[in-house]
Amino acid sequence: MTTNNFIRQFLSIVGLTISNFYLDQRNKVLELYVKPYKNGCRCPHCNLRGEIVRTMDVRTWRDVVVCGFKVIFHYAPRIIKCKTHGHVQENIPWADPYAKATHRLEYQILIYAQMMTQKAASEILRLATSTFSDLLHRVINRVREGHKIKDIKSIGIDEISYAKGRKFVTVIYDLDKSRVVWVGKGKGRDTVDSFFNNELTDAQKK
Repeated sequence: MTTNNFIRQFLSIVGLTISNFYLDQRNKVLELYVKPYKNGCRCPHCNLRGEIVRTMDVRTWRDVVVCGFKVIFHYAPRIIKCKTHGHVQENIPWADPYAKATHRLEYQILIYAQMMTQKAASEILRLATSTFSDLLHRVINRVREGHKIKDIKSIGIDEISYAKGRKFVTVIYDLDKSRVVWVGKGKGRDTVDSFFNNELTDAQKK
């Protein structure tokens, strides 16, 4: 087993491959140079492969903290030509479009937000408190804008307070993929029912 594959398995990373890494022991940072599994180039709308048009600048995404090490992904996304949707940025399997954090980190942020104060959670995740708060609001607002819910088999439901306890949202998680699939305003049975009644197909409800 190569070192890159060992890191991928140790960190339970799926949907991507690691081409290189750098371990900064002094600052406890693990830099991972990644790329989508099987070279990516898939349209974010239809998931079909497209022709590479150009490569964009390298971007970084914050991932979870492992054994005290802050994990950071590096990758240069490609613009592809999809036969159906034209020129689009390829699908990034570990994060939503233009997000600065991975799905896994967003999932942890929402979990920790209901378990402890934002200050305590930000210390565990090695984030500035302001960054933690910003990411929390960004993921809540983005997911509430709505997207297609697909390939979901098992869910988790949590109620989270934010804005110093003045606002509440109900969060639905895809437990198999450790990602947020829906956020509804408020809490209680009515909010949960709105997810099942309005967001799922008849087949998904079964």
